[in-house]
Amino acid sequence: LEPQVAGGRVGVAARIDGDRLVIDVQDDGRGLAAAPARGAGGLALDNIRERLASRFGGAARLDLQAVEPGTLARLTLPLSHAA
Repeated sequence: LEPQVAGGRVGVAARIDGDRLVIDVQDDGRGLAAAPARGAGGLALDNIRERLASRFGGAARLDLQAVEPGTLARLTLPLSHAA
């Protein structure tokens, strides 16, 4: 939403999919194409992915997807995980 002067909308939805919790955060901004090129999403997203990997191994994910309009961030976490 940042490039939009007028602001926008953000929606949050959560669901259980088998043994995983899926949290979707979607905005109606200008989308990923409007973001400066920073590889797979920038340093902050890389840090989040590293923390997820450290805590959950391969059982958790953070993915970004271009949608029309905007961007969808999907966080997938295991419902049960031995620390």
